[in-house]
Amino acid sequence: ILGLAGLVGSGRSEAILALTGADKCFKKRVRLAGKEVTIKSTDRALRLGIGLLPESRKTQGLVLPFSVKDNIWLNKHACQFSLIRDNEERLTAERLINHVGVKTPDAGTAVGTLSGGNQQKVVISRWLNHDVNILIFDEPTRGIDVGAKSEIYQIMRDLTAQGISIIMISSELPEVIGVSDRVMVFRDGNIVAELENDQINSTVIMLHAAGNII
Repeated sequence: ILGLAGLVGSGRSEAILALTGADKCFKKRVRLAGKEVTIKSTDRALRLGIGLLPESRKTQGLVLPFSVKDNIWLNKHACQFSLIRDNEERLTAERLINHVGVKTPDAGTAVGTLSGGNQQKVVISRWLNHDVNILIFDEPTRGIDVGAKSEIYQIMRDLTAQGISIIMISSELPEVIGVSDRVMVFRDGNIVAELENDQINSTVIMLHAAGNII
């Protein structure tokens, strides 16, 4: 798990926008799996296997009146409806619900009725349905209770064990320190430090993040 740390305005969010193709002005090439690529759109990012759990799941990550199943299948529907396809979608949604541990009466339940932690799990399920190999978590546990936080952290670790690369941006420094295996520190739009193991602590991170401010 790669954590991105830095003060407000340090460039963390801009880096995420660039990786997901949301920054239309970003023209530089990025290195992905050893190859240089240009990500000019969110569709391009998805084709490259990059998914984003946005900071605001309720306004950016989910359609609250829609069912859990329909949210899992957002942007992946075929053009024409069929009973066979609908049954396949339901079975896939149920498999992902069980895999991620979404607590819901059934796949047809409106996602807006679920708790914050379970809503976040639905967003994770959708990206697993898209077969992503890089998943970016932007403030992954904001608005989630303590018990659900530990579940989200475990899901992130399980995903890395399955070969999915995780990038996390969080304004909570203890979260960055506790979850990340590696941390990149941003300042003034640049990566100023890459930390591992014992280097990942609040003192070192803040010294790099603040620079000559401290």
